[in-house]
Amino acid sequence: MIHFLRRMRQRLIKEGALSKYLLYATGEILLIVIGILIALQLNNWNADRAREAQELKMLNELLVNLRADSSDHIDNQEFWERVERSAFAVAEGLDSRSPWADSMETHYGWLLNSGIANLNTSAYDNLKSLGLDLISTDSLRVAVANHYTVKYDRLTQYDRDLGVDHTVNLIAPVVLKRMRIVEQWQRAVPLDYEALLDDLEFREIVRFKAQTASWMTYVYDSPIRSTNQLIDMIESELQERGAR
Repeated sequence: MIHFLRRMRQRLIKEGALSKYLLYATGEILLIVIGILIALQLNNWNADRAREAQELKMLNELLVNLRADSSDHIDNQEFWERVERSAFAVAEGLDSRSPWADSMETHYGWLLNSGIANLNTSAYDNLKSLGLDLISTDSLRVAVANHYTVKYDRLTQYDRDLGVDHTVNLIAPVVLKRMRIVEQWQRAVPLDYEALLDDLEFREIVRFKAQTASWMTYVYDSPIRSTNQLIDMIESELQERGAR
């Protein structure tokens, strides 16, 4: 084709047909422009396809992480409910001055327990490195950012402050001076149960543990809802685009 056009151009120049040559030159320029536009369009189309494939891959990776988080959130909430029940059982036993029973060993052992979220953020970290705007749907992009920056940051702070720090710095020093650990994190017995019945400091720290556990049980409601809502949004997005 190029050889044919070159020969035609040379023939028109030799014949001195200026008007025909200009018409030909214009047509040749148009062909070149059209070719460039087609090439650009193909490049854009390929880039869009590659970007969409990367987006769908990232959404699927987020889905895997979120499903794991959903299970972990539920486990942690149930864990804190278990801590709460044990702390209240200890407090009620002391308040009612109930005689010691071996069944209380488990409740006393759980006073030193504190759960912590195991957040799976690898997919979100990858997304941040690529740019959040990789997610093309505005509402989904906003939901993802809010979930990981607001919900998870708040959960991490509560886990650290109320879960770990309070247990280690406030609760453990009081409990360990008065208890003998039979099985770590599971069972413990008082060194002097009769003395505990009149030990105001110990009773108050047990109540504090119960209230902390109750609050942490409530704290997990928000990330559980947010995680499940985000899972639904991503699943719907993938279904609409036929990518699941």
